[in-house]
Amino acid sequence: MRRRTLIRGAVATALTPAGIITATSAVATPGPTPAEAGELRGVDVSNYQAGIDYARAAAEGLHFVIAKAGGCQLAEGPYTSSSYPGHVDGARAAGLRVGHYWLSGDFLTPTAAADYFVDHLHDYRTGDVLALDVEMLDDSTRLWDDTDVSAWFNRVRERVGTYVPWFYISTSALRSGTWPRTVAAGARLWAASWGANDGTWPGPPDLGGRYPDWAAHQYASVGSVGGISPVDLDLARPWAFDPTEPTDPPLPGDDPLPKTATEQDGVPGPVMWRRTQNWLRIESGYTG
Repeated sequence: MRRRTLIRGAVATALTPAGIITATSAVATPGPTPAEAGELRGVDVSNYQAGIDYARAAAEGLHFVIAKAGGCQLAEGPYTSSSYPGHVDGARAAGLRVGHYWLSGDFLTPTAAADYFVDHLHDYRTGDVLALDVEMLDDSTRLWDDTDVSAWFNRVRERVGTYVPWFYISTSALRSGTWPRTVAAGARLWAASWGANDGTWPGPPDLGGRYPDWAAHQYASVGSVGGISPVDLDLARPWAFDPTEPTDPPLPGDDPLPKTATEQDGVPGPVMWRRTQNWLRIESGYTG
């Protein structure tokens, strides 16, 4: 996604690994290639794509739309994207599958962010995708890790019940961490990897063994859909839209923190304090 937020009232730069996309940049239509046969075509949208003609997009072969609901990466606090209701309503009216995504950030804890997201969902329906976009943008200084991400997904599940969870992250960031708790939370991977970023699918994303499989792939940021460009282009496997259940707790050996012995000896040792600090970080943003 990699775009600065428009909420502050100034048109901001759209960033890509290759540089800056301007209004005069060449764009490519998201026409399917043979490698994409059997997959579902989609886009993810925010304020930059306000006004997209979803009926036209559906006629062009689009299957799904993931709309930005808001985020917590701005110092002034969490927000709801102004274009969000229109995207959901337009996609729904055109008969497209619908998803809602939240941009992670420094300015809410994962649990509070999940609550804000759920409280501000527009026309959420069973079967819709609820996605977390894990990036470090705008005023944020830290990428959410496995503990943060899984806490968000688990809290959303507590609020809405069984749902369709997608975990958006670049493959480079994915490969730099480990994600056992997120896998255990049942989150399906929405991997971002653009290749040449020319509007054609570059092939499956390289997960580096860090996730069991990918469910959706954001493969370009230069599409043209429904009369709007540029638009992020996505492929999804049909099963990506099936609800999941958590497999928590993580498999043995996947827990990054060792077990505390306090229950056996009654002595609060260093492992207990590490676990307490980790819990405080998730619940209240503790950084000490």
